[in-house]
Amino acid sequence: MREGEGTPAHELFLDSVARGVAWLLGDGRGSLVGFAAGALIGVIVAVALPPRFTSTASFVAQGAAVVAIPSALQGLAASVGIGSTRDFSPQFYADLFRSHPVMLAALRHEYPAGNGGPPANYVALERIGGPTEPAREEAGLRHLTRRVAARADVRTNIVTVAATSRSPELSRDILVTLLRALDSLNIRFRQEQSRELRQFFEARVQDAQRELVDAEEAHRRFLERNRVIDDSPLLRFEDLRLRRAADLKQTVYVTVVRQYEEARLQESRNVPVLTVLSPPVLPTRKTWPPRRLIVLAFAALGFAIVPAIGAVREIASRVRRPRA
Repeated sequence: MREGEGTPAHELFLDSVARGVAWLLGDGRGSLVGFAAGALIGVIVAVALPPRFTSTASFVAQGAAVVAIPSALQGLAASVGIGSTRDFSPQFYADLFRSHPVMLAALRHEYPAGNGGPPANYVALERIGGPTEPAREEAGLRHLTRRVAARADVRTNIVTVAATSRSPELSRDILVTLLRALDSLNIRFRQEQSRELRQFFEARVQDAQRELVDAEEAHRRFLERNRVIDDSPLLRFEDLRLRRAADLKQTVYVTVVRQYEEARLQESRNVPVLTVLSPPVLPTRKTWPPRRLIVLAFAALGFAIVPAIGAVREIASRVRRPRA
């Protein structure tokens, strides 16, 4: 009969416990010491790492009232590079959120100091060093860009943004500043587009007005030369042709003037187009470091490293042992 056959279950359990205790008192003692040492080092590392807090927000970009170009003028507008009425995608705003102008505005903004001191910019608050001011600013931009995230959902057009720093208040204030800088940059960008559109329509108004005057002048000269046209089919046909030409030029002129006035209004418009769905919140729990995970990782490393060292020493001793 093989070992273990017919043995009661409780005896097998007690035998396993005895073997485990013997291992802990013998070979496992070093592993336990390594486990305790690793856990202690993990606690020290987890406490020494500075905490980080993440503030989040979400917004949706409302399509601006872009001036629609009539179909009769789309060909001419396209020839000068104007005429697109499409609004920007959510991914455009996500990329723009992390662009250099927006990051620079948040970097140079002064935030309240947590210790009651005077307000300071991001470089001073995060204690970013450098030999010169441009070097510190460049290092601060890299530092801030790594701690800012933006994600766009193309299905809902919602953009979710986040900022991480060493304090909850600073994370929230950075995110508020970034959203304001993004909205300001977006407004200026749209105003630039409207300015180009206004300049296009301004030149087109002058051309349409000149064409209207020429068409009306041609009709006027015809009527002066032909005071009686009822008895002549050809004269009536020419009168109708000149009248239709003048009416068409008048329609084009009125349309262009209306579009020109709308472009002027759009150029001076400074209404924000970003609708904040979830404003930046003050985080209550830190997102870094994962202290429990760090302690467990160091403890597991300490538990495994002692047997590994023993195995390496045993292999080395066998290699150095002279052969008989």
